[in-house]
Amino acid sequence: MGQLVVQTRWKRRPLSWARLLLGWASIAAGLLGLILPIIPGIPLLIFGLVLLSARYQWAHAVMVWMKKKFHRLKPGEPSIR
Repeated sequence: MGQLVVQTRWKRRPLSWARLLLGWASIAAGLLGLILPIIPGIPLLIFGLVLLSARYQWAHAVMVWMKKKFHRLKPGEPSIR
């Protein structure tokens, strides 16, 4: 009962393949953005994780971890503890 439930009816939704493709493309572009200074890497990684979190348990777990980790940040706080 303590496990997270991720929606698994992704095959029945229209354009689910496009969401999956866009999610993986965003992850790939985000990883490139971590190396290249022109591409914004972090926003693309977050966008890709949001798209993939409805399909993959690991992406959902990363989103939950990020919400817990960064929820404590306030607009004037300099770093993560």
